[in-house]
Amino acid sequence: MKMQYTVRSSTSAPGAPENRPGEIPKEPFGPVRVEVPMPRHLFDRLTNHDHAPRCRYDAAEGIAEFVAAPGVARESRAWIISRLFAHLEDELARRGRFPGFHVALASRLLSVDGAFEPDTSIFVDAKRAIRARQVEGYLDTDKGHPVPDLVAEVDRSVDSSHKLAPYFRMGVREAWNWSAKDGASIWIPDASLHQGFVKADESCVFPSLGRDDLDELLADCGTEEQFRLSHLLAERIAAELVTH
Repeated sequence: MKMQYTVRSSTSAPGAPENRPGEIPKEPFGPVRVEVPMPRHLFDRLTNHDHAPRCRYDAAEGIAEFVAAPGVARESRAWIISRLFAHLEDELARRGRFPGFHVALASRLLSVDGAFEPDTSIFVDAKRAIRARQVEGYLDTDKGHPVPDLVAEVDRSVDSSHKLAPYFRMGVREAWNWSAKDGASIWIPDASLHQGFVKADESCVFPSLGRDDLDELLADCGTEEQFRLSHLLAERIAAELVTH
């Protein structure tokens, strides 16, 4: 039996036709996503090791998604977010507050919805951060493993907000996403809404950090001004955290 799969390039131009099943984009400048129908137990076997590709599993559709070629812009923006967290740790330490954060790039999370791999996640609570460091492989919420306080999804061309619902069902307090089309967004849980989350103008996990701040930080990659902005935002957030 021949396995059917669909290949998508994350940098396809708006309105461009999708690739046919099994067709590799001729010029995949960004991440190439391969969607493969498969049972959950097979997905778990394929990805339960340290060198598994970037991936997620949609339990409702029975579809595994693998990122075959990470893009530079995607990776650099995820790293910029992680660098902001590092600057914040430094600022809190300078003010006499031990942060105890655990920042993880591409940490795999397992729940009843499937397996998910945010581009960046952060554990703010020191005790849960320590527990997260001690877990090897997946962080399985059904086994009581700690859940990140905040996750971030970065996509060069596609709004990935539709992927956030499982994170909030796990107990994640906040999610960020960035797309080339819509820029940065901050999302928080809202049980009154069907999708279970809503846009916010300001971060709840890191008070005083607004959506516009995050959008400006992620607008360009690798600039000196961006580095200074990361420091300034860290100083402002740290001052707010220390006073509360």
